[in-house]
Amino acid sequence: MVTSLLNSFNQFALKLSSNTIVLSLREGYIALIPFFIVASVITLLNQWLGDDLSKLKYQALGDFNTLVWGIFPLLTLISFSYYLSKNLKIHTIAGPVLVLACFTATTGYIEINQGTLTIVHRNGMLYSLLMPVLCCYLLAHIERIRWLRLVGISSISLFLRKHLNLIIPYILVTAFILLVIPVIDHFSGQIHSTLKLLNPTWNVFEKISAQLIFSHLLWFIGVHGDNTYHLLVSGELTDYLVLPQLSSYDFYTCFVIIGGTGCIWGLIIASMLLKNARHERSIAMIASPLALFNISEVMLYALPIVFNPYLLIPFLLSPLLNALIAYTCISTGLISLDPAMDIPWFTPVFVSGWLLTQSFSGIALQVALIALNACLYFPFLKFNRDHNLSGKALDVLLKRFTTGRLIEAGAESSYTRSQREEQINVHSLKEVTDALNRGELMLFYQPKINPYTKNVVGFEALLRLKDTDGCVQGPWFLATLEQHSLLHIIDNFVIDQLEVDLEQFARDGFRPKVSFNISPQNLLTGGYKRIVKAFADYPGQVEVELLESSYIEDFNRTVDVVNLLREHQIACAMDDFGTGYSCLSVLSKLNIDTIKLDRSLLPESYNSKSVSLYTNLSEMIANLGFRLVAEGVETKEEENLVKQSQVDCVQGFLYYKAMPIDEAMDLLKKQHESHQDIKSQVL
Repeated sequence: MVTSLLNSFNQFALKLSSNTIVLSLREGYIALIPFFIVASVITLLNQWLGDDLSKLKYQALGDFNTLVWGIFPLLTLISFSYYLSKNLKIHTIAGPVLVLACFTATTGYIEINQGTLTIVHRNGMLYSLLMPVLCCYLLAHIERIRWLRLVGISSISLFLRKHLNLIIPYILVTAFILLVIPVIDHFSGQIHSTLKLLNPTWNVFEKISAQLIFSHLLWFIGVHGDNTYHLLVSGELTDYLVLPQLSSYDFYTCFVIIGGTGCIWGLIIASMLLKNARHERSIAMIASPLALFNISEVMLYALPIVFNPYLLIPFLLSPLLNALIAYTCISTGLISLDPAMDIPWFTPVFVSGWLLTQSFSGIALQVALIALNACLYFPFLKFNRDHNLSGKALDVLLKRFTTGRLIEAGAESSYTRSQREEQINVHSLKEVTDALNRGELMLFYQPKINPYTKNVVGFEALLRLKDTDGCVQGPWFLATLEQHSLLHIIDNFVIDQLEVDLEQFARDGFRPKVSFNISPQNLLTGGYKRIVKAFADYPGQVEVELLESSYIEDFNRTVDVVNLLREHQIACAMDDFGTGYSCLSVLSKLNIDTIKLDRSLLPESYNSKSVSLYTNLSEMIANLGFRLVAEGVETKEEENLVKQSQVDCVQGFLYYKAMPIDEAMDLLKKQHESHQDIKSQVL
């Protein structure tokens, strides 16, 4: 029962984490982290300097502080719109421009009074997330309606054609927003009025609980919780005395949200204590200096906490427990306060505890609360590490959907260079970009089998394209991309996705050997650096498959690159041996580990000459010290032949077709369980 519930929760959490809106919001907020930091530092300076700004002739700093927070909804809108447009595969400038126009025209964020423009930033707070979703999804849907396009395939460039075809969708989306926003305003106004009438006679802990729960839930969905909560409810629920000598502001600052929203210092310490958590520790180290001044955005958006159901419980529970414990300690007289002291929100932890109590008791209470928060976060953070998508995995998940957009961007420059080439080249490239924009790139894994024991001894990672209807195709588009010098984009995706998949294998206790292909030109011109960096944590697991042409075209350079890879415990194989060049003299000079015999070498009619060629060639390669892999084994006769030919392992439909990673992991689990059963029977 418990296992079933955990599995259901994991499926829900992974589905939520990989949702397009959530991924886009994460990207958008991470892109805004520099803004958050700069704005917070400016706020700190204004708080510290106060009236001295004008005396020091730095009044512009105060004005800038007002401006940056005034345009906060606008920056959120632009950043979120950009990444949502990218992930929905609509134009990344056209989408945000449309969102910006609709936002400023309908939300009251910019008011016109006697010809003067005024920013009312609170009016835009609630629409900074809603407007991008409405506009971008509607634009993406309308843009795909073919009969609304003004220009079909023609001799003009992809770039110009794409923008001309946005005219009618722009008009329709704008018209829809102008019609629907007044309706949304009406209902949101009613909700706002109801919230304003919330009973101001609540007791102190009811007010504390309501503020913490609602503001943290708003933060969880990516909205600035504190500002929005103050906007929605009456002043009696946001500015009150917790105790006769203690305002709600000081209580929150010193003893509740220690390190910022969600009690971030506890999360930072839990991250540092977690084993094998490179991503979490890196984020914690970056966030620590900012958390010193109660700035929590780095942990909220980069770890992330926003839209992460694995961390929702400690995110809500930590501040509630802090409030309950601190209230009990102060109300019972265990800790006394200095009523004359007013503590700014950015005061560092421990300093604020000392200033508010004028004793070490305040510091001791903060230490105890941080320790409690760390203990509360730790098991949930560990569960998140073990089951949720890592930061790297989220980045690669985005690339699955956006590789077509990158290629399309390169296609425009390619078109400009080859404007006078045959029109068929333009059409073929357009066909590829359309297919990639509609579909989803992924890696499938074909098992490599020991032909004598039938055990799985490794996999080959193969690129696949999944269409919107669920149909999976091979990479038919590679030749076109190579023709336009765009193949490196696909190579980079394969490397990044394989790194994430190896992490997923390791998470379940498996360390299979996996080979993959990369274009020779990309490998020799710098791709090897990306490979070394990506697979540094997986020594002995990765094998790069090279075409023989890479040796023929630039032998010395290829030798150097292969040697460098081997120094980093990354093996190399020659792929498709027996096709194209097949220069036997090269074999004596190769510095690789594996030779893969192409299926074309397998005898078709099984005459004595073809069989002799296969067996003797295999024996010669094996005697030279290479590991031998037979590709394309599909029949029992072919299996018998390769078993007679000193072949180490085989690939082919006789055993398995390429499969998604989940099926590959299930295959390894079944093999492991089978071996365990055999051992138990022997014992």
